[in-house]
Amino acid sequence: MSIRSSLAGLVRRMPFGIGTVTMLLVAAMVASVAAVLAIGTPADNTTDYRDGHLRGYSSEPDVAWTQSSDTLPGYRADSGVEVVDTWRDEWLLAYPSGLGRAFVLVTARSGSPLWKNPVVAGLGGCGLNDLGQVGCAIKLGGVPDGFYLIDDTGTPTSGTDLDDTEHVVGVGSDYLRIDQAGYRATMRDPAGHEIWSRTFAASAQARTRPDGVLIVSTADGTRFVLDPATGADRLSCSQCDITSFDTGITVQYNEFGHERVATYAVTDGDVQTPPVAVSDGLRVVGGPSTLPVLAGTGDAQVQATQGRYEIRDPAREDALWQITDPELSKANTKPCGTEVALALKDRTRLFYTLADGKRVGRMDPPAFDRPASNIDHLSCVGSSGTTMIFADPDQVTAVDTTTGQIAWTRSVIGTTEAVDGYIVLHEGTSITVLRPH
Repeated sequence: MSIRSSLAGLVRRMPFGIGTVTMLLVAAMVASVAAVLAIGTPADNTTDYRDGHLRGYSSEPDVAWTQSSDTLPGYRADSGVEVVDTWRDEWLLAYPSGLGRAFVLVTARSGSPLWKNPVVAGLGGCGLNDLGQVGCAIKLGGVPDGFYLIDDTGTPTSGTDLDDTEHVVGVGSDYLRIDQAGYRATMRDPAGHEIWSRTFAASAQARTRPDGVLIVSTADGTRFVLDPATGADRLSCSQCDITSFDTGITVQYNEFGHERVATYAVTDGDVQTPPVAVSDGLRVVGGPSTLPVLAGTGDAQVQATQGRYEIRDPAREDALWQITDPELSKANTKPCGTEVALALKDRTRLFYTLADGKRVGRMDPPAFDRPASNIDHLSCVGSSGTTMIFADPDQVTAVDTTTGQIAWTRSVIGTTEAVDGYIVLHEGTSITVLRPH
């Protein structure tokens, strides 16, 4: 049966060892409805927009605000503006200034500065904790070297010892501080008291999930999930990648011949061990998405004659659904926000909802005279309802997944990212936020 003629010929939902097809479908639909209700009825402005979930961009947006070298005080050099952290409706921007960087807190809706003056951190850095308090390590900046809390006017206060800190990451009410060399990480409270400290074999970077899970990546390819309270390993791996999702994390092991994906549930910020499931011979398909999409890898994938994909919830042992067909391509599938764009061998696209495997629509093969709209070569920014947003260095392209038509495009000279559900453009020395509808 052709992939075009019947949904049943494409999507095969299997019990994966327990249960029945009906039970899996009901569970997936219940989970999907619960997620939609949670998103559609937020209690306040703290609703999370992450994993490719965008705000309203189904129609062409205009510019909400721009900040640039022309508007930010003391801007130096030609590098761009970064969004280094967010808290509710506040964004912490960094830009080149003096010997290093300056930081300014702005409102996400208008881009208006919340401080009278930026904080010149020099060779240090700043971060927001979960209480919305900015902490900055200042070295060769606007004040004597030290670690400072920044008050509502942007003034450094409560200075403590710098302790050679360069990078600052808010973790709960505290701050993880990584030194100039990148080898030593120390958790300190806002008053500067040490909670724990440890060293790594290579230069480290850290990030936190919204639920408090702390992930550290080192330059030698090792990844760690740490207990924020003690700094002890919850898990660690080498030659691996860790990706976060709403209900848990995936750990992709890349050692040749031993490729696999382990999924872990996260409860109240705590990674539950052992893993919920381990899928041998699979990898996580790249792209921001609300659920992981797994595809084959290794020798078996090279020899396969058709594509096969599994959609999983990290907190569940069984796959939500899987899909395979002789006409399904092994390449160019694009998870994106709440949907996935599957590629067929004839370059047709089929769009499915990740949560329940429902087919949304199809897209004809890309036109040869419109290469900028060929999503084979574009990166996912996220999805807004049934609109998928893609980008390359020249253009932002929105696709209506119900009709398969291009909904809108916007020229860009630079990079595009999603920040708290907003589409953000980085062009030269400017940052531009597009206004959702």
